[in-house]
Amino acid sequence: MGRVGRFAGLLAFGLSLASSLLPAGAAAIEVQALFPSDRQTVPDPRQSTGRRVALGLPDCAVDRAGRDEIRLVNELDGWSVNPRVAVRFSSPVALDSVTKATAFILPLAPEPLASPIGLAQLVWDGASHTLYARPERALLQARRYALILTTRVLDESGQPLAPALNAPLVAEAAYGISAQGVVFQGLKRLGITRREVAAVTVFTTQSVTAGLEQMRAVLEARPAPELRFALGPGGARSAYARVELDGLDLRRHVATDPAARLEEPVPLPLVLVPPTDIRTIAFGRFSARSFLTADRAIPATATRDEAPAIQRTEEVDVTVYLPTGTTPPGGWPVAIFGHGFGNDRHVVPMTVAGTMARFGFATVAINAVGHGGGPDGTLTVLRTGQDPVTLPAGGRGVDQDGDGRIGATEGVGTLPGTPLSLISSRDGLRQTTADLMQLVRAIRRGVDVDGDGHVDLDRERIAYVGQSFGGIYGTLLMAVDPLVRVGVLNVAGGPIVEIARQSRVFRGLVVDQLKRRQPPLMNGEQDFAESIPLPGEAPMREPAAGALDIQAYFDRAEWLSQPANPVAFAPYLKQAPLVGVGVKAVLYQWTVGDRTVPNSTTAALLRAGLLQSVSSLYRHDPAGVSERFKNPHGFLVWTAFPEVHAIGRAAQEQVARFFVSGGRQIEAALAQFEIGAALPTEP
Repeated sequence: MGRVGRFAGLLAFGLSLASSLLPAGAAAIEVQALFPSDRQTVPDPRQSTGRRVALGLPDCAVDRAGRDEIRLVNELDGWSVNPRVAVRFSSPVALDSVTKATAFILPLAPEPLASPIGLAQLVWDGASHTLYARPERALLQARRYALILTTRVLDESGQPLAPALNAPLVAEAAYGISAQGVVFQGLKRLGITRREVAAVTVFTTQSVTAGLEQMRAVLEARPAPELRFALGPGGARSAYARVELDGLDLRRHVATDPAARLEEPVPLPLVLVPPTDIRTIAFGRFSARSFLTADRAIPATATRDEAPAIQRTEEVDVTVYLPTGTTPPGGWPVAIFGHGFGNDRHVVPMTVAGTMARFGFATVAINAVGHGGGPDGTLTVLRTGQDPVTLPAGGRGVDQDGDGRIGATEGVGTLPGTPLSLISSRDGLRQTTADLMQLVRAIRRGVDVDGDGHVDLDRERIAYVGQSFGGIYGTLLMAVDPLVRVGVLNVAGGPIVEIARQSRVFRGLVVDQLKRRQPPLMNGEQDFAESIPLPGEAPMREPAAGALDIQAYFDRAEWLSQPANPVAFAPYLKQAPLVGVGVKAVLYQWTVGDRTVPNSTTAALLRAGLLQSVSSLYRHDPAGVSERFKNPHGFLVWTAFPEVHAIGRAAQEQVARFFVSGGRQIEAALAQFEIGAALPTEP
């Protein structure tokens, strides 16, 4: 796409022309356009914001995928909480004059986070004299904000922007109330007069948590599911004394061809859960209500009063590890474990269950949507002096693309190359969160694991620990579910599109997406150049050819993903808790040099919720360790490896002690763990 085409595409995406705000005959540099703006929305009383996005659609013959993408965006009830700001000038500006004091975003209602909000990650397109930027922190949901340019922004010769003196300062109105008075009051508090204002646009941010809150209400209006342990032959109880177990052999369902349907048996590492720590390993199931369609999407609904519809009921399998010792009168306190991307409930929870048991917690785990292989996998229980017992493995993957194989994550997201492709894993994450809410309610209903008539899991003391992908959907759970009050989120970050483009592990997936999109957006042969500076880096003054189109694509992807983006949910953990949910006790564990979830994406999450003080940074020294451990992303589950066992155990004990304290105490596990460490590129 050429220079003219790029800017035309920007206009189609919602750039607000603002020339009417400029004095006639002004010779100084002018602001000619601003984005985002509520001028690209329409009133919609069915939405929590009272508005709905209404962007123009590209020509299908020119940009078929773009048309599909903007149709999805037009279902949203406001602008992204991390909008891609665009400002077009009449001539070049001095980028070093664009500071928090000269160009910023102003909340139009009081909020608990710092304001005004400066602009970061500046990108300059010299061809159209357009500046692109992001807010320096995530905005709050369903709020009105003003994007303000002052005359303190200078052109390259040092001349200021022309002031907006001969027209109404703010033309936008929402809910029938002009924003002009509110903007003036906010500017006055900052010591800025009307004469110093060059241009303003007002925009309303989207609802982020509404969908999951509505799903929670739907679930709570129905009886809690029952967690059953009758998966053995003929409905036999599927709870086994650890001391009797000789092995657990997992065969994942990996193909649709009957001859190659199951992979070879994989022995699970029982050594990680010895009888000295674990008394019982049980395999159960509950009937969960699913909001996902077969396309792995949750149909859009109005955010004010229209809840997503239940599409079907799905059996979700559960693994439970009970500690040794005498069961407390109310049952064992519970640590729900959320596994990472590409893992499942079988292997990784074993790495933490022993530590949790030594501190008196039962560990409970399910598969995330699309994980664990297909539904026909098996788990064979080998016991001393008894015949083997074969149970269902409870995989939740599907052969989504029809190639005959079931990948490790196939089914968690929408299918690439389809009109829904940009939704990606958003709704798989939301459904997994809904599954966990149902699991919590099943535990509160009462769980008798071994069939002795006594409750084995404490109905009230339910904590959560999630690693990587589990930390991502765990942040959603902690923000929206009042019943889980304490949680540890390990190596989480967001949004997913930023993790993917920055990560050495996932960047190839983005390459594939850019190639498969029609028209494709790849601007290199083997890799792409997106020309996006990280927060704190110098402005990008000469973006690569095609980079602006890629940036716009990433912005749409992030905008659509905000209802499952942990960065967007972070403010509601402590700073602005949702009604009826309350402040949460959380600990975020992360590590320097994470190659899977880059540090900048974790920093964005911590900054969005002001969570630095409740973070624990593991400072990994890769010197002297094998290549296998150069990437410290998995440090929480390193108890499986003698070389780094002490690090994993220390991280897990930090989790357990946090739980024991009820979320009131964070201890430094080892000298390498630093509480409240400074964030990278901190503004």
